[in-house]
Amino acid sequence: FHALLERSPLARVSLQYKQVTIFAPINSAFQTLGKGVEDPDEIVPYHITSVPKKTDQLGTSSTSLFSELTGSPILWVTHITGTYHDDIYINNARVMISHSNIQVMQNSNEQVIHKIDEVLIPTRSAKNAPNRVYNPTAWEFLENYESLIMGDHRVRSFRQRVQAANKEDIFKTEGGHTFFIPVDEGFKGDRASAIDGKVIDGHVIPRQVLFTAPTKKDVPFPTLANGDNNIRVVISFTQEKRGKTRYVHYVKSHTILGDGRHVQGVVLAEIVKPNIPVKNGVIHLIQKPLMIVDNSVKELLLEQMDYICNVGILEEPPSYYDDMQPPN
Repeated sequence: FHALLERSPLARVSLQYKQVTIFAPINSAFQTLGKGVEDPDEIVPYHITSVPKKTDQLGTSSTSLFSELTGSPILWVTHITGTYHDDIYINNARVMISHSNIQVMQNSNEQVIHKIDEVLIPTRSAKNAPNRVYNPTAWEFLENYESLIMGDHRVRSFRQRVQAANKEDIFKTEGGHTFFIPVDEGFKGDRASAIDGKVIDGHVIPRQVLFTAPTKKDVPFPTLANGDNNIRVVISFTQEKRGKTRYVHYVKSHTILGDGRHVQGVVLAEIVKPNIPVKNGVIHLIQKPLMIVDNSVKELLLEQMDYICNVGILEEPPSYYDDMQPPN
């Protein structure tokens, strides 16, 4: 990280003339990143905020900090209560408490350094995009997805369903929320036609910013679909260990109380790209839509083939295994 910082003119200016907090990824964090950093000015300033804060000053969960990157994209803070000390996360990166609160003075400016275990990746457009997006809301993410640096997945089908149901506003809502966006590959058969406004509501956990690492597994969170007494949908996170170090993350929606159009049952979807920070929360791209219960055992088996093929090497079967049958 120090080498990247030296190559970033924006970061060097901040360090020379400002009070700052630096979240410095350890070396092993870059090894797991899997790719090099071509332009340090696109990454390093996202690890810097303009107010010096020790760990006891980082605020409560779902507190946001403005970074020094162009457009001031947000960093989200999460606190987890532990036995001996509380863990603190910046986005999905854990603050290494025993290697934090390093205070220095630079030209009479107080500066604080915290080491973290993961590189922070901002959500922004590619440099050659015609209309660059620097700090998108969840809706701006959907609307400008093709210009963002997001890999091979596409989200056009879900975006069209959101527009058809006039549900854009829930993705524009200020504050901190968790959004699950199914990728186009998951829209098989008649799934697209089954996505109405209530199903879209079931893809949003309001007023909580939930990244995969700090979020407790198999704990249900209420969704926006619970706005009336006609339907009740909760979402939980779970994970499966593959090999010695690799974890695959899943999200599980459980329609506890349904109606004529939305049946009771459980839907399990792999998170194909987790932890995308946006101005009003965090986005997780998921394998298929939630709340749409599979019509046949064959469909379920085909979509969970990775889990079935790997179940023999799991140290413990995940708790969602018993939930895969819809309740009576």
